[in-house]
Amino acid sequence: MKVAYLGKIQLSDVDLSYLHEAEQMADITYIMEVTPRFLKGPAFNIERIYPKSGIFKATDAYPEFRKLGGFINMDKFYVVNTCGHLWQLKAFWTNLLLVLFLLRRNFDAIHLVWPPNIYEFVLYALKGKMLLTVHDPFPHSGLDTFIVRLRRKFAFMLIPRLIILNKSQRLDFLKYYSLSPERVIDSQLSSYTYLRTVTPDTEGIPAKDSYILFAGKISQYKGLDYLLPAMQQAARQCNDCRLVVAGGGNFHFDITPYLSCGYIDIRNRFIPDSELVALIKNCRFMVCPYTDATQSGVIMSAFAFCKPVVATNVGGLPEMVSHQRYGLIVKEKDTTALAEAITDLWTHPDKTTAYAEQIDSDYSSGDKSWCHVAQMLCQEYQHTAK
Repeated sequence: MKVAYLGKIQLSDVDLSYLHEAEQMADITYIMEVTPRFLKGPAFNIERIYPKSGIFKATDAYPEFRKLGGFINMDKFYVVNTCGHLWQLKAFWTNLLLVLFLLRRNFDAIHLVWPPNIYEFVLYALKGKMLLTVHDPFPHSGLDTFIVRLRRKFAFMLIPRLIILNKSQRLDFLKYYSLSPERVIDSQLSSYTYLRTVTPDTEGIPAKDSYILFAGKISQYKGLDYLLPAMQQAARQCNDCRLVVAGGGNFHFDITPYLSCGYIDIRNRFIPDSELVALIKNCRFMVCPYTDATQSGVIMSAFAFCKPVVATNVGGLPEMVSHQRYGLIVKEKDTTALAEAITDLWTHPDKTTAYAEQIDSDYSSGDKSWCHVAQMLCQEYQHTAK
């Protein structure tokens, strides 16, 4: 069984965590797009793009990728590299090269993790062998553009098998896109084990258990406009509690009132893995106050280090966090509910200890582990190859 796994740098933490397990079960070639637009991601921080366009062994173009040796098979890791001015036009050519690469190697299944960009539409020539992981059954608020809708329409119409990562949105997904149930495969995320290979950079990291953490790109749907005032409320009950907000992006509301709060540390920039891992390992628990969601890689990053999570009752988050098992679920867009949950966990460290132990038990083996996910998807690869 030969599988081509077409990953994205933005999803490299989940891709690597999955491939580490799946490569034990199938012959998988990992192929990742690199363009001037996509140079930084959870697992990669490319400072200078390789000055040639084409398909290359990953470590030939980017020696810094050698750090992954021992975690995935580097002999089967390639990049589709598109560089220079007008790279979007060049990308039509590099993706034609990718189609020829896939044809020459005669893969049995081609696993995509994101609806193809317009310059990748040539890949649909091989649609009969394709599966697509749908990380977002519905676009997040503020990200639902014409181009996004167009790409999703073509992907969901042309790719035979679609993989979704939470059951709570399955029926709505089928109905909204008029999909037959047999085309949609139920799967899930597991903890982002790749992060455990990262050496933490502890410079500037607060003392262990002295703070709670919000991490990830700053977007409107992330709910920071509810979390920051909630933290003001919680600080009245927990005067030793501190919040670290770590992630780049633009705030859609005025954060000026919070900049002078000594218990709120806003790190509004790209956070490299080494800093992220240190922040997660030292925090007491994490907070995901999203106003809408599908599932959350941030939660799976927290679970990699057995950190409980306070999350909102949206999308697949209750399915992932499981109220009072791995953390707490609260009503979305409710500042008081968030403040009460933060106060509850902060003042009851026995709860965070119990939740951490449960995360460790459930995600290291059994039906929430990558082993289980990989076994199921390898069966789907076999089905696709028939």
